[in-house]
Amino acid sequence: METLRASPKGCTLYVAGAGHHAGPRIRQILEEAEKKGIAIRQLPEMDLSRMCPEHRGLVLEVPIEARGMFSMETLCEHSASKDEGLVFVLDHIEDPHNLGAIIRSADAFGVDAVVIPTRRASPLTDAAERSAAGATAWLPVIQAKNLRAAVDQLKDAGFWIYAADMTGRALSAKPLEKKAAILLGNEGKGVSKILRDAADECISIPMFGHVESLNVSVSAAIFMYEYRRARTH
Repeated sequence: METLRASPKGCTLYVAGAGHHAGPRIRQILEEAEKKGIAIRQLPEMDLSRMCPEHRGLVLEVPIEARGMFSMETLCEHSASKDEGLVFVLDHIEDPHNLGAIIRSADAFGVDAVVIPTRRASPLTDAAERSAAGATAWLPVIQAKNLRAAVDQLKDAGFWIYAADMTGRALSAKPLEKKAAILLGNEGKGVSKILRDAADECISIPMFGHVESLNVSVSAAIFMYEYRRARTH
C-alpha cells in the first residue's frame, strides 16, 4: 500500500484468481492501484506462488529504478542547498529485521537517507521490507560499495560525522550538529576502526540499567529522536 501511495512508475499488480481477493484490505489495495493508474493483471494462484510463496493474494512488481534508491552523489547534491540534514550509515548490519526497523524509524523521523554496504550485510530482503512496514517506498536507501568513501563524501558535503560508540560523549551533553551523519556498527562488533577513525566525534547513549548495550535499531531511533527534539520547538 505504501509503495502504491508513493506512485512509482512502471509497476504491475498481480492478483490471484477470482474469489481470493474479496477481503477489505485487498479491495483497498486494488482501489489504490486503480486510482494511481497501476496496471492490474489477474493470474492463477499457482503462478503467484511461483513469484512469491507468501503472496496473500497479491504481488506488486516494482522496477528497481522506481524504488527510490539513488547515489551518494545525488544525496550530496541535494544536501548542498540545505542547512540541515540527517543521514545514517549502517556499518554491516546483519539482521534484516534490524535493518527494516531502522528504515521504518528513519522515515518516521525524517531522515534524509540510509546508507548500507553492498556486501557482507543484510540486503533489502523480504524480512527487511516487512520490518520496514512500507518505509522503503519513501526513504532513499543508498547501497555503497565502499562505506569509508561514502563517509568522506558526506564529510565533503558539510556533514559532521558521528560514530556511535559506548566510549563516546553522552548524546545529551550537547545538541547534534545541524548536518549530521551517524555511523551505526554491526550488532556484534560495533563501528569498524576504519570508519571510527573517519568520524569527527564519538557519541553514546547514557545507560542506567544492568545490560551493556541496546539493540541497534533501538539505538538508531534514540539518535533520530534526539536530533529532531533539539531542532523542534
